[in-house]
Amino acid sequence: MISEPKSDILNLMKTALYGKNSQTIKDLIKGLGFSIVSKNPDLVISYGGDGTLLSSEREFPGIPKLPIRDSKTCNKCPNHQTEAILNQFKNKKLKLVKFNKLEAKIGDSVLKGVNDIVIRNLNPTHAMRFSLFINGKEFSPNILVGDGLVISTHFGSTGYFKSIVKKSFKKGLGLAFNNLTASLKPIKLSLKDKVLIKIVRGPAVLAVDNNPKIINLKESDEIQIRTSEKVAQIFAPETLRCTKCELLKNRRLD
Repeated sequence: MISEPKSDILNLMKTALYGKNSQTIKDLIKGLGFSIVSKNPDLVISYGGDGTLLSSEREFPGIPKLPIRDSKTCNKCPNHQTEAILNQFKNKKLKLVKFNKLEAKIGDSVLKGVNDIVIRNLNPTHAMRFSLFINGKEFSPNILVGDGLVISTHFGSTGYFKSIVKKSFKKGLGLAFNNLTASLKPIKLSLKDKVLIKIVRGPAVLAVDNNPKIINLKESDEIQIRTSEKVAQIFAPETLRCTKCELLKNRRLD
């Protein structure tokens, strides 16, 4: 869902810088009138790539994020240069987008993510076995064998999900099966759908986004997955990349 940025958000310049090389743009940020803080920011500038953005959301959940790609690691067209993005923001030319998060619960542990939730075999030489339930109804076949599955938001659907099914999606959620013995198509899910995975044979692992906290799974473990009540607020997608940036990236790869 896209909404126009509120004026109070744009006028509050208490800004936290996040990212490995974010201090390299500190003087530029100050020169444009931003007030740099380390706690309780009104805005977080994520300076890096997609992984930096995901990490910044875990560090400052729910706070509006302005992603800027690091010039040292990303090819950027003139419209996506650091100062250009900052001026677009100050001139209120960017839109604040609210992205639904996913959450995975196992026992007392709850992990939230913007991109995706991955459940897969721990040992690459041994397949995992699991059962899948959607809104309480068991999926057929009742025992699935393979490397696992990926449940993605539409924001994360251009990542791991796309690498499996070769396409992304614009709304709702997507469930992709990862290298199963049975040939199964991906499943489209709504934001209201609830998924339950039961581990029949492990060991397996649960991962959310690029969160370093990995949960080990064993036989009989149950993982509940649903849309979180929390959202990520990102000035996107204009700030992330465009077709011109992709062309520059492809030229470098060539």
